[in-house]
Amino acid sequence: MAGEPCRSRRRVARGLFAAAALLGCFGVRPLWAGPQIEIVTADDDSVTYRELVPPRVAVDEGRGVFHVAGCPALRPDMPWVSPGVATLRGLQPHQCAAHRRDTYVTKVVPRRPREAGAVSVLFLGNSLTYYNEMPRMTAAIAAGESRPLRVEAVTMSGASLDQLWTSTRALEKLWTAHWDYVVVQDRGGSAPRTRAAAFELWVGRFAAEARKSGARVLLYMTWDPGHEAENAALFARVAAEAGARVVPVAAARHDLLAAGGFARLEWDGTHPDLHGSYLVACSIYAAIYGKPPLGARFTFPGLAVADEAYDEALRTQHLEPEQARAIQRAAWAAQQRWRPQRSP
Repeated sequence: MAGEPCRSRRRVARGLFAAAALLGCFGVRPLWAGPQIEIVTADDDSVTYRELVPPRVAVDEGRGVFHVAGCPALRPDMPWVSPGVATLRGLQPHQCAAHRRDTYVTKVVPRRPREAGAVSVLFLGNSLTYYNEMPRMTAAIAAGESRPLRVEAVTMSGASLDQLWTSTRALEKLWTAHWDYVVVQDRGGSAPRTRAAAFELWVGRFAAEARKSGARVLLYMTWDPGHEAENAALFARVAAEAGARVVPVAAARHDLLAAGGFARLEWDGTHPDLHGSYLVACSIYAAIYGKPPLGARFTFPGLAVADEAYDEALRTQHLEPEQARAIQRAAWAAQQRWRPQRSP
């Protein structure tokens, strides 16, 4: 039920962003500026969507430039490569690149049937979600429930929600299955506060799509140390406007640190360590099942992916029973303060 880690997606995403940044240095908008997926229509059985055709450019090594399709200066002998390859070769965009258009193909695919025996959860986020295999950790915690969790994730290192929307297949994943819950996570730290308008816009857009697809939306509250009250008010307002429920990870985290039982909950100053990821997992469990995660498992042998840096804490740290109980209690106490719970 827990699904498999998606290492390739994280690495490919980083490559796309790097190439896009290089093109931006030349004053040309990235050649994949349009969203990868655009939903056209959907019903209970199938979804129709438009998919962005990966762009290709024709290179003119002699003049040190590359062209896009339709340019009058194209010659039959010009080889076609990805724009990232052309940029890494040091080629400059021809003036035609400023006028290129996105090309889409339309696809109709069946939607995966609902699973009566499981609660299906889609996680959308970045490294604050995928560190220490948090989605699969949540599924492991819920493995003993009468309806255990089936989890999948679309994640991208460092991504904001608008980047997940335009540069990943998040919408395709959301619509080609029937999800009970979609967990939405934007950038952490000060980003929601300093990008409040964008935060509100993109939480709203993802929440609208998720609700139209039949899912309930959970908004993962990231932490912004020193701005706890402002952060809480922002998440409460954005969630209410989007029709989402807050998973108050930041509130539980603040409680744990204030109690003095944990010196820190981060591995590297930004990403959660094992204790921090376990707190997120317990918080999401409590939000979904509407009950405290007391007594939940806290050891996860075999869950870490070998040699992946984002699973180092999961491989090398361990939770003591009293630490696990403190995290479980903090997750539930924060849930109770935020709003009444309901079970799946």
